[in-house]
Amino acid sequence: MNTKRRGIHFVLLVVVLAGFTLFLGVQAAGATPTRWARWWTDTSFPNNAMDTDLVIQLGYTTQSGQNVITQQQSFNVTCTAVGNPVVQDGKATFDGSSYYSCALPNIRDLVGVMSNGTLQIGDQCTAKRPALTGVLTLDGTPNNLAGDNPLFYREDIQLSLPLKVATQEAKVATAFGGVGAVSNSFAIKAVEQSVTAVYVRTSPGVFAPTFTVDSLILPSTPATVNGPFWFTNLDTTIYIGYSPVTGKYFEGTLTSLLVDPVCIGQG
Repeated sequence: MNTKRRGIHFVLLVVVLAGFTLFLGVQAAGATPTRWARWWTDTSFPNNAMDTDLVIQLGYTTQSGQNVITQQQSFNVTCTAVGNPVVQDGKATFDGSSYYSCALPNIRDLVGVMSNGTLQIGDQCTAKRPALTGVLTLDGTPNNLAGDNPLFYREDIQLSLPLKVATQEAKVATAFGGVGAVSNSFAIKAVEQSVTAVYVRTSPGVFAPTFTVDSLILPSTPATVNGPFWFTNLDTTIYIGYSPVTGKYFEGTLTSLLVDPVCIGQG
């Protein structure tokens, strides 16, 4: 992760990764490890510029169930501004007609390069505990009054914050692998709010969407969803501040956005 980022961003990363705790251990003699790769994307705006990284970890699981990280590498993702998002003071302001389009590279191929060809994962991976965390401010007087306020879009991951202007309330709406859930309403503020969505596995194939805004825990509709969630490891496009499906835009400011499906590809 970019060491220039604020301490709060590091804390948010630690919180999201807590669902997949990794231990350093010694491989038992004669045991055959299960090798894996996982990835996440990390967006921030240091030095008045947009910065999105794809982070990939390689590791293995011992016979006793310990997960050992062997490599971690960050790849800067090429993002193009469409319209005029204004980046200043470590955040980007979206005016309802601007966004970023980012070319996410082929994760499967990058894993092959990192492992010198010894780890070949599939075109897809399954999510263990998909999560999104953003630090943002919503525009309480948006131009698009009826919009879904999409903040992040990838073909298999979406985050939006639909706003009810009359009551100055919003919701957190998410979808992972085509399976969606939405939070109860929360009051928006004229200052930054930390928004987190985590799908916690409660039993095999069943997940409970958990939404938090600052320290407020919001109920989810539905209360549980069924997995598994499948995500592509091939090259794709991510949109920050726009949905190509609805044609709507995000309005507000964004300081950071962590998208971590805890997606494990084995080989």
